[in-house]
Amino acid sequence: MRFSEFPFLRYALFFILGIVLYPVLSQIGIWVIIGVAAASGLIYLFLVFANDDRRRYKFQIILPLLAYLQLAAAGFFSTYQKDIKNHQNHLLNSEKDIKAYLGTVISNDEPKPNSTANRINVKKVFDGKVWEEKQGEVLIYHRSAQGLSSGDLVLVSGSPQKIQGPTNPFEFDYRKFMQNQQVSHQHFIGEKFEKIGRLTENPIETFFINIRSEILSGMDSLIYNRQANQVAKAILLGQKKDMDRDISDAYVTAGAMHILAVSGLHVGIVYGFFFLFIKPYRLKVKKRVIYLSMIILLIWGYALLTGMSPSVMRAATMFSLMALAQMKSRNPSIFNAIALSAVVLLVYDPFLIYAVGFQLSYLALIGILVIQPLLVRLWSPKNRIVDYIWQITTVSFAAQLATFPISAYYFHVFPTYFAIANLVAIPGAFLMMALGVPLMVLIKVPYISLVLAWVTEKTIIVVNTLIFWFQGLPGSRISDIYFSSSFIWVYWLMLSLFILLWLYPGRKMAYTLLVLLGLVGISRLVFAFIPKEKNEITLYAAGKGMALDYHIGETLFWYDQASEQDVSFKVLPNRNASKAKSRFPMVAFETAKGLEIPIPRQNQNLVIQNNTIHFAGEVIDFSIFRWEENKWTSVTKSDSILIDSHSYKIILNSP
Repeated sequence: MRFSEFPFLRYALFFILGIVLYPVLSQIGIWVIIGVAAASGLIYLFLVFANDDRRRYKFQIILPLLAYLQLAAAGFFSTYQKDIKNHQNHLLNSEKDIKAYLGTVISNDEPKPNSTANRINVKKVFDGKVWEEKQGEVLIYHRSAQGLSSGDLVLVSGSPQKIQGPTNPFEFDYRKFMQNQQVSHQHFIGEKFEKIGRLTENPIETFFINIRSEILSGMDSLIYNRQANQVAKAILLGQKKDMDRDISDAYVTAGAMHILAVSGLHVGIVYGFFFLFIKPYRLKVKKRVIYLSMIILLIWGYALLTGMSPSVMRAATMFSLMALAQMKSRNPSIFNAIALSAVVLLVYDPFLIYAVGFQLSYLALIGILVIQPLLVRLWSPKNRIVDYIWQITTVSFAAQLATFPISAYYFHVFPTYFAIANLVAIPGAFLMMALGVPLMVLIKVPYISLVLAWVTEKTIIVVNTLIFWFQGLPGSRISDIYFSSSFIWVYWLMLSLFILLWLYPGRKMAYTLLVLLGLVGISRLVFAFIPKEKNEITLYAAGKGMALDYHIGETLFWYDQASEQDVSFKVLPNRNASKAKSRFPMVAFETAKGLEIPIPRQNQNLVIQNNTIHFAGEVIDFSIFRWEENKWTSVTKSDSILIDSHSYKIILNSP
């Protein structure tokens, strides 16, 4: 296998490089980038025409480099055009005080614990004097009994607020997550809105949203078991936002969460279903084109029905490219199809590169295509059942090897029994899809839908029971895993070298791998033996409560007075990332001064009173920093700190 046989892989890599470098290069200035791109393009054209009439290929190094530079520039400019911060008419760049705004609803009601959520595409804003055209999306939360649906034209009173960034280090950056989806504001409107009509801007999308709503309501009336109902919505329609945490935790622990995210597995089942009865290569060209075109339309119809998540768009694009190639009876390269599908999706939305679903989807597929064939060669069982089990096991191992650093980086867990659990999960997913797809099609047909729903429900209950059983096994998951981004790249480099050594055994590759392993091992030892000189207190912004850490050397002392949910999402990410070798709780007690917390190994108490915190005891030297815009910023030293919506760090200076 030669790399030159897959040109779209090269195109995709350099296009992605331009997207990834956008945050850095945008600091230089757009006109500088335009100048560099234009100059390199002119040099490329000049060198092409400079080749002599004998058609001998000269400049064999510089021409490809210039071409790749153009691809990277294309990735950069594509991202620049999509970045909402560069749109002058966007809400994000508006400094006016908005009193009301007019917009169209682009999503149906999504129930939340205390409200209902919708997304609104803003058309005009009112500043108290005039109406002005603006663009942007707002995530609204209302409490109206009448509800909203896609296409409603609404007048909303009040001003939307910019989504705030994380208030604690290592906390999930919800602002960045939403801005990557082109949403910059949110607004708790209660009942302060009025429906004034309907405006269908995306009739196709609205059509599928309405169909999805009908299917979801049908499932609610036919599938009574709560857990089975939620799993059915997730595996068939990709709707898992309202899934109970105990179910999602069980599937994560079992390493089977991938079957609940509509992806290549699900689209592949839909795609493969049409090949069971009619083989396209047996048809004449005209009939083959019509048949495969119908399949492509059905695939994208299913993608629209499930909400167009990054993983399902990847699968739909890739299978569409495969079908287009099959129209001419070609046997297309799967690697070229994967790369081309990535380029197509990233041209449509470059910020998909930061979506976890997009990353995991492509990594899992590449792992299965590259690593699984190597693993399956290790053993060739003669028994068909054993061979089937071995095939599924190697698929699970290949996908885990490729996605492990990313999944651990985002979710901080590793499923211990993933290989065994997938022996249940993957066949279970096929069975649930085989029963669930006919149920969706026939959801309005009496009796038939009732039977299909009953069988589907019982099947899901069986699978859920087995998944919960895996979760209950001893050591079912390794938790609190925290990797740096540099570790992820080192892991993939080492994995790539292992694969290359397997495919092309040789001394050079073996020595390279050994040297890399040696360097990683030495660096780990060096960092392990470097003494940690930390002596600092972290005050967390933990909702209505408070939490703090005292980190001295490699020991962490902690105190929490916040809800379990706030501690889990706002405090634990930074606390676990500290990698302290030992942890101990601190004790607080009430005094006339307020709530006092003795600081271990210091002749000091922290006193909390009237939402302020200060030291009581000997006067010590310290510095104060506040967490703002994802970094610690030095603030003016004061005797007390107000417990507000910011996280603070107090560094105790040695006397």
